[in-house]
Amino acid sequence: MKFTTFLAIAAAVKLIAASPSRITPRDSNGKATVDVSKKTGPAKFLGSNFIYGFPDNGEEAQTVIPDHFLTDIKFNACRAGGAQTVFTGWGAGGYDQYIGRFKSTLSNYRSTRKFNGDFILLIHDLWGADGSSSDSALVPGDNGNYSEFEKFLAQLKKDINENDMLDGLVIDIWNEPELEIFWKRSWEQYLDYYVHATALVRKYFPDTLISGPSFAHAPSLDNEKWNTWMDVVAGNKSLPDRYSWHQIGSWERQPDTTVPDFDTLRSSYNLPKKPIDLNEYAWTDEQNPSTSVYYLSQLERHNVRGLRANWGSGGGLHDYLANLVYKNDAGEYHPNGEWHLYKYYASMTGDRLATSASDDLLFDVFSTISDRHVKILAGTRTIQAPYDVSVGKLSALGLPRDGKIGIRTYRFDWNGQFADVKSPVDLGCSKYSIVSDQVRFLIPSGFDGHILPKCI
Repeated sequence: MKFTTFLAIAAAVKLIAASPSRITPRDSNGKATVDVSKKTGPAKFLGSNFIYGFPDNGEEAQTVIPDHFLTDIKFNACRAGGAQTVFTGWGAGGYDQYIGRFKSTLSNYRSTRKFNGDFILLIHDLWGADGSSSDSALVPGDNGNYSEFEKFLAQLKKDINENDMLDGLVIDIWNEPELEIFWKRSWEQYLDYYVHATALVRKYFPDTLISGPSFAHAPSLDNEKWNTWMDVVAGNKSLPDRYSWHQIGSWERQPDTTVPDFDTLRSSYNLPKKPIDLNEYAWTDEQNPSTSVYYLSQLERHNVRGLRANWGSGGGLHDYLANLVYKNDAGEYHPNGEWHLYKYYASMTGDRLATSASDDLLFDVFSTISDRHVKILAGTRTIQAPYDVSVGKLSALGLPRDGKIGIRTYRFDWNGQFADVKSPVDLGCSKYSIVSDQVRFLIPSGFDGHILPKCI
């Protein structure tokens, strides 16, 4: 058999590499699997999206970040609404404080549509509920009154229509209402608002998709707010077109558990199946190549779209593509180690393969196949530990059940947002033994700063 790249394994690490001689053999903490005989649909690059991240440019699309930083990662969705600008939003200052936020939103919309991406518009940010409003600021539904909110939506409809913003538009009903910083009233008022707002948005934007509830906390069977929201929307015909929530931090578990819990809850309230957006994913310490691989693997397995959370503030929120690039002193943009990871992810064309995470749910893989070549991304979720990758049913590639296979290995380095590391690092090809129709190999602990050896 000709020695070729039948498999390419790309493993992500956190820090710039130490010497290979520092690596000591350790037992594996478990294994993640790839089944090359089972395809799960075409690659969709579901995780190549982010919240905010575009520099504002008046009302026009941004021009300072070179286009290739978006096209190279197959960017396809953004979520924004003018937060953290000098304008306070409609709730605090009416039209005069809204229009500046709208112009920021319009610029971000045009930046997104330049790449044919979906744009998720954040009503709460245009209103001014981005964490900066006072407790006394007007909230929709105060004293049972929605008249000011109706004026707001009527103006938004006018501005959207005049600026041709309907293509690719999704309207998010409210962001993270369980958190007082975003919703400063009772839960009962939120539920009432959700029903009213959905009806009004459908009235003003009948052909536009709605996203909700965009909860800060992922679904769980005993979560009271998820249960009450489902009960209300089931009884009031106020279902969104795309279900949404945030998957941020290890305390929120992972889609392998939250998506099944959501489906169980949804079925118990007789709600229909619809597309899902995890419209913010990854806490600050989870934004590194290794944990990004983990999230991408989970998103692709469950066929849900994800948008990277953005932890910038002020001008930092409106820049850097949610911390995938940075600027040098001359104002020139450069990629960091995570951007290189997303670029490799975008190269994984063809069909997705069936995968499973390790039993402890701390190591995961994403894999695609195209022209008999298999690519695999592997990464841990903020843990320093070695794991195995097991690739099975290799006879589906026309390979013998027992024999040899060539594997090319790459490494992704990471030294923080403001470090221009070159990636991926090609560690060369090695031959591995196929035993009983599978090959198994170790990914050493990469998250503690060690590099992968030349031949795993």
